[in-house]
Amino acid sequence: MSMRLIAAGLAALAALSQTGCAVTDLRAVTPNPLVVPSSDFETVWKTTVAVLDDYFDIKSENRLSRTIVTDPKPGATLLEPWYGDSVGFYERLESSLQTMRRFAIVTVNPAPSGGFAVKVEVYKELEDLVKPDRQMAGRATFSDIFPVNRTREIVGPIPLPAQWIPRGRDPLLERVIINRLKSALFL
Repeated sequence: MSMRLIAAGLAALAALSQTGCAVTDLRAVTPNPLVVPSSDFETVWKTTVAVLDDYFDIKSENRLSRTIVTDPKPGATLLEPWYGDSVGFYERLESSLQTMRRFAIVTVNPAPSGGFAVKVEVYKELEDLVKPDRQMAGRATFSDIFPVNRTREIVGPIPLPAQWIPRGRDPLLERVIINRLKSALFL
């Protein structure tokens, strides 16, 4: 009986995660880069920053190189349907079961045919841990994995920087951002 309740709960979460304003029509194919037939760089730039800010925190904007870089953001899980950075059930399930993060690099360059070409690249990364986080099974009562480091007077494990495994680009989120840009710039 409890397995049925768990399955019903997961099915309800999957149905709820597909609703909301963050999910747009993914069947509409919009080319990446999006060519905007506008001669006003400021409007294209500010609209791109505003749309990108709905998904990520902006790390840097460089108008000279025409590049916007965002901070990495942990992927939205099945329990967070209000975040729009994990598009679709599979992406949300993947972010629920393991630590994923995404960041974007957007360039706004002049198009050869006039206007501007807005290219959106979203990259996914998987966290690489030395050992499983919060591992309790198989541990002895007195753990000896905390050596004393006398050179720095640190007791316990030496903190290692978080390492991330590149998982390639996220075409679904790129398509959602491009479609939002298209609707915002072409009215």
